[in-house]
Amino acid sequence: MCSRFSNLNMQFRSKMILSFFIVISLTAIIMGYSYYRIMSRELEDSTLQGLEKMTEQTVETLNLHFKTIANTGYSYFSDPSLQKFLDGPPNFDNEQYYRNKLASQKVQNPLISFIAITRLDGTQFSSYYYYNSTVKALLDRELEKLNAKALLMDGFPFWTVSHTTISTTVTPVKSISYIQLLKRITMNAQRPIGYIKIDMDPGVLENILLGLQNDHGSKYYIADRTGRIIFTQNKGDIGRSIAGSPLFAAYKQAARSNDYVNFRYMNKNKTYIGYYERLEAGDWIVLGSVPLDQVLQKVNTFRNILLIVAIISFLIAMLLASLIAAGVTRPLKELNKKMKQVEMGDFGATIEVKGNDELSTIQHSFNKMTSEISTLISKVYETELLKKEAEIKALQTQINPHFLYNTLSTIDSISSIDGDERVSYICIALGSMLRYNLNGGSLATVQEEITHLNQYLSIYQIRFAKLFAYEIDVEPGIEDLILPKFLIQPLVENAIIHGLEQKVGFKSVHVTIGSLNESSLKIIVEDNGVGMDPAMIELFHRKLSNPSDIVSRQSSSRTMIGLANVFRRIQMYYDSDPQVEIDSKPGVGTRIYFVLPKQTAGGDETDEGAHR
Repeated sequence: MCSRFSNLNMQFRSKMILSFFIVISLTAIIMGYSYYRIMSRELEDSTLQGLEKMTEQTVETLNLHFKTIANTGYSYFSDPSLQKFLDGPPNFDNEQYYRNKLASQKVQNPLISFIAITRLDGTQFSSYYYYNSTVKALLDRELEKLNAKALLMDGFPFWTVSHTTISTTVTPVKSISYIQLLKRITMNAQRPIGYIKIDMDPGVLENILLGLQNDHGSKYYIADRTGRIIFTQNKGDIGRSIAGSPLFAAYKQAARSNDYVNFRYMNKNKTYIGYYERLEAGDWIVLGSVPLDQVLQKVNTFRNILLIVAIISFLIAMLLASLIAAGVTRPLKELNKKMKQVEMGDFGATIEVKGNDELSTIQHSFNKMTSEISTLISKVYETELLKKEAEIKALQTQINPHFLYNTLSTIDSISSIDGDERVSYICIALGSMLRYNLNGGSLATVQEEITHLNQYLSIYQIRFAKLFAYEIDVEPGIEDLILPKFLIQPLVENAIIHGLEQKVGFKSVHVTIGSLNESSLKIIVEDNGVGMDPAMIELFHRKLSNPSDIVSRQSSSRTMIGLANVFRRIQMYYDSDPQVEIDSKPGVGTRIYFVLPKQTAGGDETDEGAHR
């Protein structure tokens, strides 16, 4: 649960880096493992094929050398001159000739370390004379045994292990020898006449096996089928049996399964690769083994290099991922910072937009949003101030001091005459108007507004007596429609104060309220006062077309306060500009024409396009 909670509160940059880490890790692991498996298999196969090919080449080289030695022995076996020489009486010249020939043969053929021809009577002609009696005695005893075996073979050559000497030392060393019985061959019979023994140079054999044993831990032998070692680099192992070793047991198992390529076996909890190839000489085999870890050394090296490259690549990728994440999250952090400023009420916060990507679009939208919010707040604040100011002016206009002063003056003048009923009427009308004013609410019906207007105009009629008349025409059926309170009275007051009081002679006001169509209501206020000049009318229209100026400080003069108040309250109530027309001629009078949406007491407008 805690892990889940911390994950929910993880920063966006951390989430991006974690996402990059997961994607890169999975990709690197999958690709790296697949590549490693493929390459390790390829390297292992190529290494095993190389070892197999090397073994085959070694066997081919040995077979070639054995064949060369065998051809040399057969050349002596089939030489008629040698047969006559061995079959005849001793001859010093001939003996010297063959001694020289054998020595020359040994020098010309680097495969041969020693070659000897022996008569049946034991007389020997060889490529080298042993002056050391101990060595000579050892070699003579061994040669006697080999010659006896050759006699039993009746002319068939054989290969065996025997002692020989090399030119660098007189110490006998073990090597592989070619032995064959020599015969005098005639048309009628064949009879033994001697023996030939050719020793291979052990240095040649060592060099051949050295090519196989170039890896630490690898071992190769020339062995017979019983497991006796014929030749190996370690001279002390020649003649020893490996029949009980894991290598030979695995070889026997592989031979039974006809696996002539390679085989694997375990020895002391370590895996080895075994190889064997048959030789043409003596029915021998070349048998060897290599530790598997040596075979896979290239694979392990490749694995380590791949791991290092993967780690370096991963670190570089994560660094790039961090830089990319920082490039993405830096604008988001800036956006988050500015949004917090907006939360704290600073709507002037803006972001410097750089680039043309999606984040730049978001930043541009944020700047536009804050600008619009700031503008909207300014408008709302201004509207509230204007509303308060309009309400104050409306209160001032509803019962202005000038009217109250004139009314009180009228009451004072009439009160001097006892029993005048006009005082009572004025007092009652004034009380009704005050109650209407203090009744609260901002809406009234057409009937209530007309009643208030009648009371207002009746007081003026008492004041001006026969010099003033008024008329109110109301279309039947609209008495219950809703209007903003004190909507018509300020217009009539403006007409009386600024149009009629300055006029000499008869004064009149005509108010008309009726339907313009099914959804609109028309209100007309007309007077026959002094009127207005064109400049004043233009000023009226200009101010009416500029809502921000209609209730400005310049419009607070008494000549426009009534019209400005009505216009602004219509704006606030109907959320739209009213349709207003002003017609006036100097000395003739003024006509103000209003069009408003119809609205019932339930609040529903008959015109769906109008809204509050």
